[in-house]
Amino acid sequence: MYPDSTNSTIYKPVFIFKEQNADKQKFNSVISDYQNKIVLDLFPAQMKELIKIRSPRIRLTSAEIDEKYNEWVADKDPDLLGSWIYYPWSNRLLHILNELDFVTLRTSRNHYKITPQEQAALSKCKIGIIGLSVGHAVAVSVATERICGTLKLADFDTIELSNLNRIKTGLHNLGINKCVVTAREIAEIDPYLEIECYPEGITDQNITAFLTEHGKLDILVDECDDLEVKISARQMAKSLQIPVVMETSDRGMLDVERFDRETDRPILHGMLAGIPAEKLKNIAPADRFPLVMRIIDAMNTSARGRASLLEIGQTISTWPQLASAVTLGGGVVTDVCRRILLDQFTDSGRYYVDLESLIGNKPAVTSETVYSNPNTPFELKRAVTIIDALETVPAHVIPSDDEISLVVGAGTHAHSSGNDQPWKWVFRKGNLHLFHDTFRSHSFANINNLAAHLALGAAYENAIIKANQLGYQTNKKLFPATGSPELVASIQFSKKNLTGNDLIGLAEFIASTSTNYSPSASYILAEQEINALRKAAESISGSNVHFITEKGHLADLGRIVAACDLMIMLNEEGHRDFFERDTRWPGEENADAGDGIPIQTLISAPAQMAALSIARNKKIAGTLRDIGGGNALTEAVRASVGNAPCVAVITLPESADQHFLAGIAAQRLWLTAEKLGLAGQPLLSPLSLFARLDSGVGLSEEEKDKLQGLRNDFQNIIYLKNNTRAVFLLKIIKPEMPAIQSRRLPLNETLFIVNDAI
Repeated sequence: MYPDSTNSTIYKPVFIFKEQNADKQKFNSVISDYQNKIVLDLFPAQMKELIKIRSPRIRLTSAEIDEKYNEWVADKDPDLLGSWIYYPWSNRLLHILNELDFVTLRTSRNHYKITPQEQAALSKCKIGIIGLSVGHAVAVSVATERICGTLKLADFDTIELSNLNRIKTGLHNLGINKCVVTAREIAEIDPYLEIECYPEGITDQNITAFLTEHGKLDILVDECDDLEVKISARQMAKSLQIPVVMETSDRGMLDVERFDRETDRPILHGMLAGIPAEKLKNIAPADRFPLVMRIIDAMNTSARGRASLLEIGQTISTWPQLASAVTLGGGVVTDVCRRILLDQFTDSGRYYVDLESLIGNKPAVTSETVYSNPNTPFELKRAVTIIDALETVPAHVIPSDDEISLVVGAGTHAHSSGNDQPWKWVFRKGNLHLFHDTFRSHSFANINNLAAHLALGAAYENAIIKANQLGYQTNKKLFPATGSPELVASIQFSKKNLTGNDLIGLAEFIASTSTNYSPSASYILAEQEINALRKAAESISGSNVHFITEKGHLADLGRIVAACDLMIMLNEEGHRDFFERDTRWPGEENADAGDGIPIQTLISAPAQMAALSIARNKKIAGTLRDIGGGNALTEAVRASVGNAPCVAVITLPESADQHFLAGIAAQRLWLTAEKLGLAGQPLLSPLSLFARLDSGVGLSEEEKDKLQGLRNDFQNIIYLKNNTRAVFLLKIIKPEMPAIQSRRLPLNETLFIVNDAI
């Protein structure tokens, strides 16, 4: 059992005799009360050591020291000299030197890194420490070096077994307040140091007393985890012109804020600038992670530290710290505080004592593999050659260039993986030809052209619907050129009244259809809505659509999608695609490109944005992959799918053009959803990875094992008939806000009108 409260709050030793000249009779009377205690008479040994250091020029032998001591003590009663001190928590009674002699002896080996005059000046200083994990090492180091005369300690928490990975104390202290444990250890080093504990921690009610009672602190050391306390303590320290020092135990990061010299200095080096004051009190859980990121400048923390940040609340409960780093931090803080107190260091700033950088292997001379797209860019000349080799009948009607631009413009509004837009359109001799630009579509997600053909099928469907709206009947051929699979479709136009075509009514929703990542309003799809969506998706021969609406199945599907998204993010090739190829980051050169997905449209929550910015680092992604972590990166996806009203799953029989047809069916489904006032988000990572699992390419054995389990779980939700495959998943929601439209490449980079020979 942990200690009871009656024995766990005492931290001050008891000085038995306040007066130095107590008579022997009184001494014997008092000391008799301690006969059952552990008595250690250290006075003679300490006095002999004091005699030795007072004669530094003479190397006295042990016999000579004993002789000098016996001469000194001959007319004295040693029991009545020095101090008798009782430590209640250890049941020990110690006889030691008086304060002046004790401090002289204990600090003698500080000379002359610290001069006697400096030591005397330091003994008048007061240091306050908030947080006694890292703060424990700081406090013990400060006390051991004796760079102050008074220490104030604040922490509401107690010692737990997990703390012993970094706090140097014994099992007997489990369950005791950290302040009390630290104060006891200091008292056993130096009972003359003044220690004051705040075992309730820092509160609005006691912070002023902590900083000012019995004299204002000379330095505040902040090692607490509580953001509100971290901020409010600095604000008050600034108003009182008390310098603040903080060490984080990651890369040896040390903050020094000299509010005693710079009264207008913003707290935390201005890293919280622009955040309203009310946001820094009663901080909402969702705001904590982004604030921590700003305070510690997360991009400058260690790779392991950043990876660990993402695991807090997932696989670990709090920020990890190692004994080596905490011990180093204790020494660094003590050194800096001493120099501040002695006016030997006057600057503010953030500093790093990064051992891995200072003491590390010499950089290996390696030639880093630079990614190279194995596919060649689209060549218009080759495309024209393929077109001209086709056996085609002359065009019945030739639309104008403006009409073709409208048709192709509609086609380019289709969704594509990472918004890579893997299409090129060539209008020649009255016919419109859709090509697969394999250079643009090369990605980890595009296994066996699954993602590209989905996008091309959707683009093709948009173009046909738009052509129909313009009054054109279309004659189509899919994959018309044997041996040239990059030519996906050829479209011939003829004028005809198409007012009876149900698809024409979808044309007005093409431009507004965009992936909607926003949360769903509470909503249940009506039967007529389900029927309309089913009719649209199943208008393609062989297509079937399943609507997942049961909450348990949606939760399971959310877990599957999140796990697959995470696997892609952490896979080496998938990581490159997601963070470099597909995502556009603010302030970077390609931020305003006509392709890719701006990160701010993909993720709205600051915490999620912060997490992704950490995982962008390849080493951190590798660490997360190795430890089986990173779930925080896709937590929002898991929740959004689990809370959605519905996920539609389109299935089709196996065929060569299966995914192209899936794109057509998917686009009809999605446009119909838009028409009903709903919104969609494709969920393609499971389908891509399940296809990759079948090929076995680009996956580790661990990834294959995990994927097999995920696929089994998926198939338990979706019953698949023989020779059929799930080809498209669309999360359908009732949107709380409209989707932000993704950028598109300029039409002159997508459409080529070629009338003459090339």
